[in-house]
Parts: sequence; C-alpha cells; structure tokens
Amino acid sequence: MDSSLARYILRRILQIPLLLLGISLLTFLIFYLSPVNPTIAYLGLITVQKMPPEDVAKVEKQLGLDQPVQVRYLVWLERIVHGDWGYSHIKKRPVLDVIFERFPATLLLTITGYSISALLGVALGLISAVRAGSRIDVALSGINHVIYSTPTFLVALLAMLVFAVWLGWLPSSRMVSVDRPTLAWPMLQDRIIHLILPAFVLALSHLAVFYTYIRSSVLEAMQEDYIIAARAKGLNERAVILRHAFRNSLLPFITQIGIFLPLLIGGSVVVESIFAWPGIGKLTYDAALRADYMLLMGLVLFTSLLVILGNLLADIAYALADPRVKYG
Repeated sequence: MDSSLARYILRRILQIPLLLLGISLLTFLIFYLSPVNPTIAYLGLITVQKMPPEDVAKVEKQLGLDQPVQVRYLVWLERIVHGDWGYSHIKKRPVLDVIFERFPATLLLTITGYSISALLGVALGLISAVRAGSRIDVALSGINHVIYSTPTFLVALLAMLVFAVWLGWLPSSRMVSVDRPTLAWPMLQDRIIHLILPAFVLALSHLAVFYTYIRSSVLEAMQEDYIIAARAKGLNERAVILRHAFRNSLLPFITQIGIFLPLLIGGSVVVESIFAWPGIGKLTYDAALRADYMLLMGLVLFTSLLVILGNLLADIAYALADPRVKYG
C-alpha cells in the first residue's frame, strides 16, 4: 500500500464521524416533522383517548417527548457518544442489543442474495456480450427488462404463491420451522430451505443491474485497441475475451459492488417483511409501524455506518486491483 492510498484511507476514516453526525441530524428532523404521534403509536389511539391527560403526559415524559427537539437531539447524541443507543419501547430492550441480535440474519440473507445476483449477472452478461445480436442475447435482454421493471414485492409474492402455496416445495416464511430440528445437520438443512426463496428474490432485484453493467462493459472493452492487438498476436477468441476484455471489465465492477450495497440493504426491508425473515429489514418495518423513533435512529445510524464502510472498502479494493488508480 503506497503512502497516497494510506493518506486517503485515513482522511476517509476521519470524515466518518462528521458524515454520521449530518445523517443523524437530518434523520432526527425528519422524524420530528413526521405526522405520526409516537405516543399514539406506542399506546394505541383508543387507549390514548381513554386515558386522562396527566397519564398521557407521564408517558410522553417517559419517552422523552416533553422536551424541545434540540434538547432531545443533544441528549440522544450524548448517549450515543457514551455507547448508549437508547431503549426500544416495542422490544423492551436496549437498541444496540436488538440490532446485534437481528444483524446476523440480515447478513446471511444479504450475502447469499448478493452472491447469487453477482454470479448470475456476471455469467449471463458475459454470455450476452459474447453473442451480441444473437437470439440468446435478445432473449436474455428481454428477460432482463422484465425482471428490472417488476417490483420486488410482486416478485416475492409470486414466488411465494408458486413455490410455497401451489407446489409446496419451499416454506413461505420465517428463518426456521416452528418445530425446528435439534440436531446440527437437520437444523442446517432447515435453514437452507428457508433461505432459498427470499435469497433468490433478493438476488433477482439486482440481477438486471449487474447483467446490464457487465454486458455493456465487455462490449465496450471489445472495441479497445488492446483487444485488437491481442487478436493480431494470434490469441484465440476465448483467451481474448476472458483474459483481456472480461478481466478489465471487472475492475469498475468492484466499485459498483460498493455502490449497490445500500440498495441491497434497502431491498431487504421488502423481502424480509414479506417472508417474515427476522433481520434488520423486518425490524425497520416494525419500528416504523410502531413509531419507535429511538430504534429507527439506531437502525439508520447502523446502516449508514455499514454503507460508508462498504464504499470505502470498494475504493480500496479498486485501487489495489488497478495500480493505475491513484487517490490524492
């Protein structure tokens, strides 16, 4: 690692606290301007209507809603600095404990879906680029357009209807069976079966983007001078495509992986909610329905940190993969 890259990494790391501060301030203001009343969301409209005003005021004080918005934000920020991310009123537990409990499930789903999407996108994009203009290219491009234009929630519902309801091949929801096995191997099989449907739905939501990017990158690389020179040297077409065109097309693809990381995390909210997958996406959906702003703030902060680190790692990987890239 050269000194310029080390300075770039250090500068990016020093910028993280400022980025998180700006994100947290903007998110706090959005929640404050939201028309949803946290007290009503916490207790229920009927319960609040039946309660005396003084009891409602006590609940608001317990939730910290009796203070001005700037005071509430500064109190929250001070607690964050000291490692206290607040208390979730819907889970009755500290926010950080709830996030760490749900994060492994989202990580499993995200890595599996991302891997499937990247592998299929690269393979199909390469095939389509090599056979540009052929019937298989037209067919793959048409399927790609259909997948890209279909909402993720609709794909999830159709997949659940076909494979879980009609065919009965796969479970429709949850991460494990209700009567979960106790032995190690049956338990692993049970989790894999439950993972298949949501992972493939999540993969399809980004497959079209990866396919399009690889196809266009390989087609563009095929017109470069070094490809013409490689062919002039007598290299066979397979070597020209795999060693030169495809290899050089993968370098910008590394950056795209970091860019699409936040989109994948956001997409997991839809998939996890439909398939009742016990991850951060489902947790975010539940927290939004119940207006658990403390939990939502923690989730936004945690997800933002993952996105910032993901983009930084993508930049580092791109610089290491291509020595010509220099960060000032």
